[in-house]
Amino acid sequence: MKDKVLLVDDDPMVLAGLKRQLRNQFSIDTALSGEQALKQVQKNGPYAVIVSDFMMPGMNGVEFLSHVKKTNPDTVRMMLTGTADMPTAIRAVNEGSIFQFHPKPCPTDTLSTAIQSAIGKYRKVVANQNQLNNFKSSLAEASRVQQKLMPKSDPQVDGFDIAGRSIWCDETGGDYYDFLYPAANGKERVCVVVGDVTDHGISSALLMTTARAFLRERVQSSPSDCAAVLTDVNRRLVPDVEELNLFMTMFYGEIDIKAKIIRWVKAGHEPAILYTPEEDSYELLAGEGLPLGVMEDAVYKESEQQIGPGQIILIGTDGIKEAVNADQEMFGTERLLHAIREAADKPAREILDKVFESLNDFRHPRGPDDDETLVVIKVL
Repeated sequence: MKDKVLLVDDDPMVLAGLKRQLRNQFSIDTALSGEQALKQVQKNGPYAVIVSDFMMPGMNGVEFLSHVKKTNPDTVRMMLTGTADMPTAIRAVNEGSIFQFHPKPCPTDTLSTAIQSAIGKYRKVVANQNQLNNFKSSLAEASRVQQKLMPKSDPQVDGFDIAGRSIWCDETGGDYYDFLYPAANGKERVCVVVGDVTDHGISSALLMTTARAFLRERVQSSPSDCAAVLTDVNRRLVPDVEELNLFMTMFYGEIDIKAKIIRWVKAGHEPAILYTPEEDSYELLAGEGLPLGVMEDAVYKESEQQIGPGQIILIGTDGIKEAVNADQEMFGTERLLHAIREAADKPAREILDKVFESLNDFRHPRGPDDDETLVVIKVL
């Protein structure tokens, strides 16, 4: 099927002659004015190429092509006119984004070659647009799949109120959180995981998904302490990412439900915060350990802490504290703690809402520059 070309001129004899000369090479439509041509574009478009005269009653050629530029930006626009002065040419290029400008009379072979060149440009634009649309469609599907991998609900754990949320700054994200129950321990322990892949976007999302699969398989396969779990996951992850210049930080915590003890490993991640409302004090659940994916024989160490009723544990990614406002101020630890203080007597889900509400108010009108993830654990 031939690409369609629209010729616009107020002289019907000129249009008839052009159509007769070009009809064997192109699919030609004609219009006698800019207004008529706009109706043609709306009814029969899109056109690969539009060739317009300049001097026409009512809407001139520059005004017409400027309209086409807004409504059909992919169409390649050309001008064929007897008014070939410099101001006209400048207006045509600046306002109508003209591909080529030809004076009348124009030899048929010259005009034919110009139109063929314009069609080639149109096809490239359309092909690129199709590729972009396909990419956006694939990206949307990747986002949908990745969202399905996130926890579908907050865990129900006796003696604890737990809630989590992850917000990505792109369609796909490198932040990750999960709740796991080691198979060999029934409901006596719950594992809480928060991870953050360097950068964000598709490559980070793929690494996050891989790490999630390794971790879930390892937790369910055999009982062991937190350090052994992350050591094994890291050993499996390094061969996959060592040439990609990617790594993943992780806070892997395990809560002993009956004993009210949290054990954790910090693999290059932000320390968790343990906040005690009665004393209005906090301490960091810190530790040593390289991010996952950096060194295959990395060694991880487990830490533990007794926890009691009323205490709140915050496990997040650096996208929260490092969020900046229009003045380039960082949200920081103190603003995070202030939000926690204001909602400390509320359920974990409402505490989570308060943190993100405070974060959004702080950086308004800016949006997130990084993925942001937070898990709130409230001891009952």
